Amino acid sequence: MVDLVSPLLSASQLPHFDMNLTNPYSQAGWGSSNGSSPVPSIFGALPFSSTASGPSLHQFQFTSLNPDVLNCTVIGPQSKTYFRILDNTPSQDFTLFQNRDGKSVAVVEWRRAPGTVVEVRDIIRKQLVSAWLPLSADRKYRYMHALNRTFVWVPKNEVVGLYTYGTSTPELYARFFRAEGRVVLEVTSTAIQLGLLECCVVAVALLQSGRTID
Repeated sequence: MVDLVSPLLSASQLPHFDMNLTNPYSQAGWGSSNGSSPVPSIFGALPFSSTASGPSLHQFQFTSLNPDVLNCTVIGPQSKTYFRILDNTPSQDFTLFQNRDGKSVAVVEWRRAPGTVVEVRDIIRKQLVSAWLPLSADRKYRYMHALNRTFVWVPKNEVVGLYTYGTSTPELYARFFRAEGRVVLEVTSTAIQLGLLECCVVAVALLQSGRTID
């Protein structure tokens, strides 16, 4: 079990990494895109519903990027702080995710071999990110395994949506995109009730980290 309560260093000791500030999925292993990448044919024309016409979406913003999503504050409804992402553990090989009470809820351990490891407390057991968010064979989408179910992150037109998998009509559970120097995550009430919020936050941080996760 990875220690989820490692002591922290100051912000001045944080490492700096380059990242693409405009494309929400170029760093996620899907390759560079100009927004014209086709949606996998197994899903057809996936609906990216608006808040007005689609499911109720709750917005969470990754703000105060210092310098990126691996060290930032996640602001949710009513402008309240919901999570803090801290990339400043003693060895600088860990990224911690803390809730509003300062309790660690997830950890990412950056390893060269056999690969980066992730754990979400009480939801995702310690495992390789490449096993938790495996890339499809055609490199067009990523699976996400959580709560004994499989979901898929699918990019379309600068937005990446999380959908149910293996159903005749995929249901939107979450989506994220970049806007004005921040990352915006929108999660449905259904996904939050299922307990997917923490998983979505960790997944977005990984997919937007600019680091190799496979």
